[in-house]
Amino acid sequence: MANSNRTQWAAQFLAAAELVRRHCIVSFTMGNTTPMADLMVGLPDGQQFWVDVKGLAAPNAWLVKPKPAMTALYYILVLVGRERAGDRFFILRQSECNELIRRYLEGHPSAKPIPSFNWGDAFPFENRWDILPAA
Repeated sequence: MANSNRTQWAAQFLAAAELVRRHCIVSFTMGNTTPMADLMVGLPDGQQFWVDVKGLAAPNAWLVKPKPAMTALYYILVLVGRERAGDRFFILRQSECNELIRRYLEGHPSAKPIPSFNWGDAFPFENRWDILPAA
């Protein structure tokens, strides 16, 4: 999937599908007009949380801008595989994502790096659906 816009859309739909499988109710926000998150997620008990989705078509750095602390914000990073079996999901709390960004920026003090973190930094969070509020 070469086009970054298509990759991002595919990532959002894949994340939403996985959340629905976990008994969540998912609504898409209006993208750039809702800069805090891509998905509003509800649980059957009425609890709600936000998900910001980042998608990649190949293993590269995760480009993520830090955001001010927000209650109930999570990140789902998706590697969109060429086939469904190649899709990979990494689930992080906002604080964990911000910490990865902070470490990356501290490790690159001489340059003006784009807020991001390395591909492998997300590995401890692969398939960590348990990080999200329980359905």
